[in-house]
Amino acid sequence: MNKLQLAVAVKEKEYLRRLADYIRGSVYAARWQITAFTSVNSCKRYMKQGFSIDIIVAEREFADELRRSAQGVPVVLLSDRPASGEGELELYRYQALPQLMNALERICIDGAGIERSVSLAANGLRGLAGTERTLVAAVHSAAGGVGKTTVALHLAAAAGAAGMRACYVNLECWDTTRVWFGDGRREEAGAGLSDLLYLVKSGNAVTREQLESSRRYNAVLKCDYMPGFANPEDRLTLGGEDYAGLAAAISSSGGYDLLVLDMDAGWSEAQVSLLRKVDLVYEVVRNDRSVIDKQRQAMSYFRQDSEGRCGDLWKRCLLVCNGGSRAVEADAFGGMTGLLKESSAWLPEVPEWRSQGCSPLASSSYLAAASLLVKRLMSEGDRRRAAG
Repeated sequence: MNKLQLAVAVKEKEYLRRLADYIRGSVYAARWQITAFTSVNSCKRYMKQGFSIDIIVAEREFADELRRSAQGVPVVLLSDRPASGEGELELYRYQALPQLMNALERICIDGAGIERSVSLAANGLRGLAGTERTLVAAVHSAAGGVGKTTVALHLAAAAGAAGMRACYVNLECWDTTRVWFGDGRREEAGAGLSDLLYLVKSGNAVTREQLESSRRYNAVLKCDYMPGFANPEDRLTLGGEDYAGLAAAISSSGGYDLLVLDMDAGWSEAQVSLLRKVDLVYEVVRNDRSVIDKQRQAMSYFRQDSEGRCGDLWKRCLLVCNGGSRAVEADAFGGMTGLLKESSAWLPEVPEWRSQGCSPLASSSYLAAASLLVKRLMSEGDRRRAAG
């Protein structure tokens, strides 16, 4: 089947880039070809030159003029507000990208002037767009240096590769994600978590537009991320309500299927307060005697403290051995998994990562293992929605 030719006309270059990167890196690449325009005239010239367009998606400023020039090609309004009820073909701009593309395909199938059928192939990891709320996962450990950031970023990347809209949030005091996201230059002032923290602390609601200006998109990971705190004091002064407020602001305003929180090691009151609110906690360990002993003590404590501040936290924890073999994992964990409701999981050792010239996402086996962890999270979300 030939690909459907999609033209998107929007002034905002960042939005066009994010949408194009998403389509090209998702299951939609097999059936859609996107061409982006930042002006009406460039889109009109493209059509006048004889290039094929099956459907146009355009913001309000462009839509009316393109309808007059489109010569029978359907034009879908990309609206800043949901369901205006004006009787025209319309898509909500700020919904999750998988949900937006699903809605666009429904428009095609329901007869928006396109005679070709669109194959809606089932996705290996089904997206969660349209469910009641964003699933939130925390990546945590009782000890530092176990690879939490590597695990968290691969969870977000696995979700993005599966067509879900994911956002990675680094809540550590010392944010090392520049190693993954750039060339080491500092993010510009006034962007990212510090900006959102100010709004949360002042009691102001975070709008989609404010979130859009604070977040970034990474085409390799196929997910959004929030630049870390502008200074360590922002992170060090976080209380439990601040943690929860940041997570709630991002998940409620971003239209995400999955929010991945990369947390500092430890069990402060603020951390425990947030961990009790998430859907699943990935407790990460490595095959190191000291690390395993710290984790065993921590898990034993919060299991015993189920009537206190930890509550039912132990029920939503999944132990993840980061690196090593399954034989090593079984020997190292001993009876520790009996302290948790969930069984343990395993992520492979990647020797190539010891070379500084190797891309952190070069291992297909590690990404495949992370995909299984995302499936576990989705199952947990299904159970919670069924129970609710």
